[in-house]
Amino acid sequence: MTWRELSNFLHLQRQGIEPRLVSDFARIGEKRADTFKRVEKATRESLDEAVRQFAKTKRWPALSDKQVTMLYLRLSYGVDLAMALSTCKTGLFPTLKNRDLQMIQWLLNQAWDYPGQAHTLRLYSEERRTFGNDTMRN
Repeated sequence: MTWRELSNFLHLQRQGIEPRLVSDFARIGEKRADTFKRVEKATRESLDEAVRQFAKTKRWPALSDKQVTMLYLRLSYGVDLAMALSTCKTGLFPTLKNRDLQMIQWLLNQAWDYPGQAHTLRLYSEERRTFGNDTMRN
């Protein structure tokens, strides 16, 4: 797959799932960014394995609500990153012929580890500030 094809493929995967909001998993008084960090940590290993399985079979294993939510965030980041890589005209990010498995795992696992998680955490932290200092809002 080319980076653009991979972006489109992952976009279709993302459209096929219905995640819950991260704030649905919040503990009383917990900020959204803290909820994100906690849920991401709790699902990281199992989702890494689910991605490896998907890369081989093109089928997702059964996932919990928390895993689906975190998968949606990984897919969102992966779609955007693959699209960005597809726009490079200099050849710095070549398509790896017959390496779909590795490209999927890199986008959804390794690139999620950094910078995907950090980027998404910043979004949750910045959104939190738009609500002011109201500790009751998640």
